[in-house]
Amino acid sequence: MMKNKSIVTLALTVLGVFTVFAQDINPNNVPTNLRESFEQHYPKASDVEWELDGQSYKVEFDNNRLEHEIWYAMDGKATRAEHEITAADLPQAITSVIASNYEGYKVDSVEKTTVNGSTTYDVELDKGWNDEMDVVFNESGKILSEMID
Repeated sequence: MMKNKSIVTLALTVLGVFTVFAQDINPNNVPTNLRESFEQHYPKASDVEWELDGQSYKVEFDNNRLEHEIWYAMDGKATRAEHEITAADLPQAITSVIASNYEGYKVDSVEKTTVNGSTTYDVELDKGWNDEMDVVFNESGKILSEMID
């Protein structure tokens, strides 16, 4: 019984720690220049949610029915961006590697991540009902990591 109580206490403590590091904030509390820049770049954004994530402002939103997340430094510069893209939007180099190295697999989802000017593509591949792969590529199609899900 004491062991279960300790596990519950630990779980609540961990949850509390994560809550402290990323807190939803009112858009009116986001610096005006940052909010206006975001709105100018993404005028059709919907379901916009702002968070203060450590020393960064993070905005999560939908644009053309695809999910996006952008982290901004306190000075308003975007430092990291993640967003869903369609298989059709993958660079040709990546689609060629998928066709030759992952025969029979189909692209299920793609997340494009850009950090300080460097872009990667996290591609979830499915084959049938049970075979899933998670493969990360750089822009030129080089496989950076591969994991069986």
